[in-house]
Amino acid sequence: MPSSSDVALGQLRVSWLLLIVVGLVVAGAVVLAPTVGLLLEQRRDIAALEAQVADQQANLESLETESARWEDPAYIEAQARDRLFFVYPDETSFVLLDNRSALETASSEVPSATLEAPSSDWTAAAANSFLLAGLTNQAPTSIGTAPEPQ
Repeated sequence: MPSSSDVALGQLRVSWLLLIVVGLVVAGAVVLAPTVGLLLEQRRDIAALEAQVADQQANLESLETESARWEDPAYIEAQARDRLFFVYPDETSFVLLDNRSALETASSEVPSATLEAPSSDWTAAAANSFLLAGLTNQAPTSIGTAPEPQ
């Protein structure tokens, strides 16, 4: 004969004590779930901040190394020569422009092979234009084109 504290659910016998314990576990989980979630979120934030601090410390070390370099007079001199093109008196500075990529992509056709000699003397045309502009009494818009050189 089943006791009064047992309930028959199909073939499964469940005691009231088991139901109370399960209820307390569920209630505890509901109460503690937000706290556990907050704890996990705080741990993620702490890990992200620790990574950020490590990055900033690495950056600080590199800046300290760079600052220590600027204490060396030879480094300062080298930077002034490289960046600002400073030279000592009586020295000659040369700046070399390296444009190898443009040379490498240039076509193999030589442009000077297609040039032609001019058919007229450009110095005479420039002199005629200068004289026409200086000796005329006409307005600049009515002059039109310069006469062709002879």
